[in-house]
Amino acid sequence: MCELLDATVKPSVEKPWLKFYTDDDLSAEMPECSMYDYLYESNKDNLDGIALNYFDREITYRELFENIQKTAQAYIAQGVKENDVVLICSVTTPEIVYSFYAMDLIGAIPNMVDPRYSPDGIREYIDEVHARYVCTIDAAYPKVQQAVEGSDVEKVIVLSPAESLPTTKKIFYMLSNHDHNQYDARCINWSSFIASGGCQALRTIPDRAHKCCVIVHTGGTTGASKCVMLCDNNFNALAFQFGHCRIKFHRGQRFLNVMPPFIAYGFGFGVHLPLCSGVTSIIIPQLDPQKLAGLILKYKPEHMAGVPSHYQFLLNDKRLNGKDLSFLVNGCAGGDGISVPAEMAVNEFFKEHNSKYPLTKGYGMTELCAVACACMSDVNKPGSVGIPLVNTVVSVFDPETGEELNIGEKGEICVCGPTMMIGYYENEAETANVIRRHSDGKLWVHTGDIGYMDEDGFVFIDARIKRVIIRHDGFKVFPTIIENAVAKHPAVAVCAAVSTPDKTKPQGNLPCVHIVLKKDVTEPKEKILDEIVQLCRKELPEYMQPALVQFQNTMPYTSIGKIDFRALEAVSA
Repeated sequence: MCELLDATVKPSVEKPWLKFYTDDDLSAEMPECSMYDYLYESNKDNLDGIALNYFDREITYRELFENIQKTAQAYIAQGVKENDVVLICSVTTPEIVYSFYAMDLIGAIPNMVDPRYSPDGIREYIDEVHARYVCTIDAAYPKVQQAVEGSDVEKVIVLSPAESLPTTKKIFYMLSNHDHNQYDARCINWSSFIASGGCQALRTIPDRAHKCCVIVHTGGTTGASKCVMLCDNNFNALAFQFGHCRIKFHRGQRFLNVMPPFIAYGFGFGVHLPLCSGVTSIIIPQLDPQKLAGLILKYKPEHMAGVPSHYQFLLNDKRLNGKDLSFLVNGCAGGDGISVPAEMAVNEFFKEHNSKYPLTKGYGMTELCAVACACMSDVNKPGSVGIPLVNTVVSVFDPETGEELNIGEKGEICVCGPTMMIGYYENEAETANVIRRHSDGKLWVHTGDIGYMDEDGFVFIDARIKRVIIRHDGFKVFPTIIENAVAKHPAVAVCAAVSTPDKTKPQGNLPCVHIVLKKDVTEPKEKILDEIVQLCRKELPEYMQPALVQFQNTMPYTSIGKIDFRALEAVSA
């Protein structure tokens, strides 16, 4: 290992993190192919290995590829063609995994949408990408039914979480969960959908590696939702780079994935990465954090992807008292930061339970296919989010001048690498705001986060330029979206959404809305409050619902006339 660098060097020039990689890691060539092809080439000699575990139903890689092809034929039979966008509104099930790779196989584009969105929100995503097809889980169908009314959607494919359950569990589920939905003529259930594929011919779609293969949704610097276009190379680069780091993925290992499919972290890191490594992805469609310890004891996963609060739940779970967790070699935490005391408590917990390595923290964003930096086994420092992945460059720039700063100096974190998004769907202005060409001639993603890099290449995040509220489960809530909804009430003069601690969870925050009413309002505040709550339920996804609404006589303002959000957070705590 080389000596520590002088702190006056530029990170992008010296790349001090490369000392943690082997010569083989540094010289390996990244794949240039579709996600499906990379998955197949990685497992063509591992077809009898277990790819997916879904409530103890084990699906081999051979079955995985067969089901992907059948699903691709079914989409073709329903009229889906290359570059068509199919809106997917579901939690993770094997059918969603099949659909994701099937669309990659035929060149269609899945538009991943959170099933908790309101009907209006789902409709916006349908219209935004001109989707004519929807695939949804049955529990979300009532909202989808409202969303597709009067739209261009021609076909709605409806699946049940029971489709791939073992027989006994499937029967029990069907008896306990009666489907009372009233389906219209445009709907087709999953079994009929698959049967429609018949003998449809599958043809190779050339040159797909750099084209959009999926659309996922995020919030921008103003809080407005944007459609992030990711390509096959983005997902493959993520899997490839983790295959060339000190975290070792081996065939036959198990990966507990509790993250949803509609975020890049959930599918890229929780599904594509383990599958391309020949690892079994254990699918948990909807996690109850109180049951996490039981899942870990049952499946004994070597790897796990979660958010920091998941690990904090484990600290106080008596079921783990005296238990040996030496099988867990890679407990990953992303989606949110974690304080140093909380991190050290988790690390001490791991040590006491014989887990060899500390918490594996990571850092990234949807625009970077989830991950740019990660701690790697013993390459770990408290408070850091790790080192850049092997083919990724991270540096720090002055947000005002654009000048690259030296090691140890604080500025905006920027990233240059193979997981960089294609751009935002039909939004060139926002794309140009986030992806900028620097004086070195390279394109860099501006993260909006303030931090620094130390002499070993470890990245530390200090603050966020963007206003964002991060829940206990890692979901990001953008205040502007809530403010836009609340401002629709005719009695509201001004409103501001800020963060308040989630007192029911060990970590995380919830949105609190402060409202100043118009001076001529005569209605009782109780009535207005009830109307605002109803308005939020109609306009916002479940996870964005305000936990608290407070009326103020006036807003606090800074010296330059902006709302003082920190002052509001102080009274919200």
